[in-house]
Amino acid sequence: MMTEMNNESIMVCVHYGPHGQRLIQRGSELSRLLGAPLYVLTVDATTDHEYNQNKEQYLSGWEKQTKDAGGSFLIRKCNGKKTAEVIVETAQEKKVTQIIIGQSSQTLWQEITRGNFVNDLIEQLGPIDLHIVAVQRYPELLEHSHEKGFSAYLVKRDGNYVLSEEPGGEDTIKGIFFRELDTDFNSGLFKIVRNGEAQYLRILQSEWVKPHS
Repeated sequence: MMTEMNNESIMVCVHYGPHGQRLIQRGSELSRLLGAPLYVLTVDATTDHEYNQNKEQYLSGWEKQTKDAGGSFLIRKCNGKKTAEVIVETAQEKKVTQIIIGQSSQTLWQEITRGNFVNDLIEQLGPIDLHIVAVQRYPELLEHSHEKGFSAYLVKRDGNYVLSEEPGGEDTIKGIFFRELDTDFNSGLFKIVRNGEAQYLRILQSEWVKPHS
């Protein structure tokens, strides 16, 4: 049973991308240290009719991780409001005293952790403390959020590339596949090297596909 100390309350803001797990871990550690309740918030800007399977998998994983840490997982719609406004309103509703957000150049979260977003958030938060966690780039992040990589192939099928255990055809792309931790799906990152530079492609696939004989 968690007991509150000094009326502290922690809220972690996560956005579509691979670093949410690390942010939630950071928030849960702070929550345990302070004996404070934990909230994890994701702000959804999509319409009710949009569906993204990859995003849904992230949400499911974040919710489980949050509940395992004894926290509450929250999803809030923008409904025409700015992301900063939704975060502030939720923080005030839950009487949050400390907020954790991530900053990365590798995900969509960069759109709101650069420019005026942080300044707008700070101005609206008042006495609430804001922690901005520098999220590592993919090469360093992999060991914390993905399984050990192994050789795999992207094979072209019906105009799309699918993950395969074997090569198949001239359009085959060879690389290293890093499967995400804590998932039953073959989703993760596919590393290829072009012109001496490593590139990472996001993969979403429920099962392996073997090339036709």
